[in-house]
Amino acid sequence: MDKKEILSFITTNNIGYLATVEGKSPRVRGMDTFRADENGLIFYTDKSKNVSQQMVANPEVEICYYARGIQVRVRGRVEMVEDLALKKEIVSNRPFYGEMSAEDYNDMAVFRLKGKATTWTMQDGDNPSGFIDL
Repeated sequence: MDKKEILSFITTNNIGYLATVEGKSPRVRGMDTFRADENGLIFYTDKSKNVSQQMVANPEVEICYYARGIQVRVRGRVEMVEDLALKKEIVSNRPFYGEMSAEDYNDMAVFRLKGKATTWTMQDGDNPSGFIDL
């Protein structure tokens, strides 16, 4: 898969499994990816959640997407994005949030991951693809 195909795959299969580290212990959880494009992968949570605190303490992460026998892994360094317009865009596209106050937006943690992606299928066996910069 090339970069465009990888970003399209992530957009279509937007739930990934995000790995962080807390102390010396790995942590993995499902994460909704809001956007995957030339500017990176955008995902969000609440600043009070462990996952947010783990990414602030150690921004090196990996997220894995899987569908139809294809695995796409993206690794790299996340950065927190304090962009009110982006937060409002996320909320407007996620109706379960409902109405949010200025404080709610302040508590929202948005992260961008610009990293390297690799793909794998059963046909690849022990020979996964190389890494592609996203």
